[in-house]
Amino acid sequence: MKPRRVEDRQDHYYWRAKKEGYRSRAAYKLKQMNAKFGLIKPGYWVLDLGASPGGWSQVAAELGASVIAIDLSPMKDIEGVTFIQGDMTSEETWEKIREIRDRFDVVISDASPKITGHWDIDHYRSVELVEAAFSIARRFLKPGGNFVVKMFQGEETPKLYAEFKKHFRFKKLHSPPASRKRSSEIYFIGKGFGGKFKPKKDE
Repeated sequence: MKPRRVEDRQDHYYWRAKKEGYRSRAAYKLKQMNAKFGLIKPGYWVLDLGASPGGWSQVAAELGASVIAIDLSPMKDIEGVTFIQGDMTSEETWEKIREIRDRFDVVISDASPKITGHWDIDHYRSVELVEAAFSIARRFLKPGGNFVVKMFQGEETPKLYAEFKKHFRFKKLHSPPASRKRSSEIYFIGKGFGGKFKPKKDE
């Protein structure tokens, strides 16, 4: 969802993104989380889910990673980023990913559902996206890999955290400074994936 114009006029990170050439203010969220937690390093392979318009992919590429970005919506080219337009939950998209790379050092997702303005609906739609992102991380993360996913806080958040944290050496819910103060978004950060999940051939 595009930011409201009134918010844009008052938003430091929106104008900073315009000035510094980032496609979205969300770029600063990943920059801040990476500076704090050391998620992406030069030479890493990164899978960016729900990537369009590309702010997170830009940052990952700047950090020296090779990036595969996935989104249903189109995305303009970024140097160092391979874009696949498709549904991140579909086997067809997974096969396209595997044609390039079958294991990744980091899986990231800043995907948001279409906002309805109804908190319960938006929360549960966010949960569906988060669960889909983790399902993909199970398939593509290397043992020891890192995972970052956005979720909207709500009654399902503790359940998601309890499930995810079992599979990472380091785990934390974190709100970077670039998140809007009024926002209910929070990020799950997991480092050191346990590699416990090995999908069955028919999954």
